[in-house]
Amino acid sequence: MPDSDGRFPAADLNKIPQYYENRFSRRGLLSVVRELLDGGRRGPSAVHQLLAQLPCATFYTTNYDELLEDAIRHQGRRFSVVASEEAARASSDVHGHVIRKIHGTLSQPQTLIITRDDYARFMNADSVTINTLQSDLIHHMFLFVGYSLSDPDFNSIYDNVLYKMGNMAQTHYLCVPHASPQEVDDLNRRGVKTIDLSKWPGATPSEQLKAFLEALANATSDLVHIERFFRGLKRGEEVPLVISSMLNVGEQFVFYPDCDVRVAQQVERALEKMGVSTRWVADRLALEQFDEYLNRNIVLICSPFGNRFTHQVFEQLSPGTICVRFCNDDGQRFIQDLKTDNTYAADDPATAEERPNSHDFCVVARYRNPWNPGRYIFLFAGIYAIGTHAVARFLSDLTNYRELPGGSEDSVLLLRVTFTGHDPYGYEYQVVPEAVL
Repeated sequence: MPDSDGRFPAADLNKIPQYYENRFSRRGLLSVVRELLDGGRRGPSAVHQLLAQLPCATFYTTNYDELLEDAIRHQGRRFSVVASEEAARASSDVHGHVIRKIHGTLSQPQTLIITRDDYARFMNADSVTINTLQSDLIHHMFLFVGYSLSDPDFNSIYDNVLYKMGNMAQTHYLCVPHASPQEVDDLNRRGVKTIDLSKWPGATPSEQLKAFLEALANATSDLVHIERFFRGLKRGEEVPLVISSMLNVGEQFVFYPDCDVRVAQQVERALEKMGVSTRWVADRLALEQFDEYLNRNIVLICSPFGNRFTHQVFEQLSPGTICVRFCNDDGQRFIQDLKTDNTYAADDPATAEERPNSHDFCVVARYRNPWNPGRYIFLFAGIYAIGTHAVARFLSDLTNYRELPGGSEDSVLLLRVTFTGHDPYGYEYQVVPEAVL
């Protein structure tokens, strides 16, 4: 019987489906389950979407529905579903992200573990699924979300791992809306630390869980910050990367245009995480279809001094539509902050040996596209080629996307590049954020 809150005791949850199957057959039970889970089907919730953003290679779930799969698919991530013993035996060959559905999945009704008899067979079999779960509990940290650890079968598996490992057992984490001091102490003794959701903002446990997962994704997921910067790009979209096509004699103090290629590779890697494809286009060819390219989201690599398409864009942009401009005054190259009129001058690498330390500046920028509202122009460029080269190193660490400002406004991060001497095939330099313009 349900309690005063209308909830059934955990021990009775597999009895009710058993009683229904006994009376109406397995087919009747599966029909009801499908109707309850799939009827009036809604998309993934905000919690599903946040879970999908976390940098997890493996998800375990006891849910029969496929909302988590939908959320991960929406993120553009490739994954495999392991929902049966047969799939578990073959999963040693699975690479990449895996969703292990230890109680089966709705689209494969023969895999569902739902009745008392199903659970008994599952727990008493020599199960690869159970062995894999035990191994992962030993070697990996789990975050339990929406799971109370009240499942007696899971507790048996977990306690077996705890008994084997003793003080060497892995620490795991459990999200709880509230817990008594006794429960917290007991979980701690079993190697499970509690995350008290009541300490997070929100009027309900669901809102509090969402706030916690948002903070966790923001702290751990590169994808969150990549998507924040490359706003306006859609999954499945193809974005042109315009790079320099010819050797510029004024840039021969660095191996050029190799620097553009290196940046393009790093941008391509980040966009692949978003499910966005890229097409590299030489600036000479892009100029022939200038208006067409400016009508879409576009990535420009290299400054107006080296990339002729970028030069043409900056020639046509009015000061009111951008916040920085690349300038050349009597051979002195610098970036001008049009908001404050501050200037950031670069040292000519050709004369770098005359100074103990030389500087270049580079920008990672996003501008609203004045030729097509709702689209964006992304710029990755140093004043000199060495600065562009340094952008590639900065972007090679995806966590650096956290340095980039978000929001709907134009976004410009200015980087200072400090180097000594020059070598066309390799510089020793440091790259540090200078300012957000």
